Amino acid sequence: MGEVDRQRISAVRVLEGLGYTYRDGGGWQPPRPESAWREADELHTLLIKRADRLAGVFSGTRDATEHRTIIKAIEAYEAKRWPDGKIPEGRDERRP
Repeated sequence: MGEVDRQRISAVRVLEGLGYTYRDGGGWQPPRPESAWREADELHTLLIKRADRLAGVFSGTRDATEHRTIIKAIEAYEAKRWPDGKIPEGRDERRP
């Protein structure tokens, strides 16, 4: 097997790892937009659960610092994920 063949095989693995699929007659198809967010949405859910568990902790504690950090991460993610402030189904809250 030549170097070009190894590069092609590697390129195919990278594209498939990014969610691309190959269809005969259609070539490479990009991942569906929602599937690209699946893992990030799962992490978002875990952060929400952790933030809920930490809600109401005393300020100045390590838990309070963690809570503030998680809230900042959640807000940054939601601003990127749902820039219009709502999810596609039309609900106003940003929770999946």
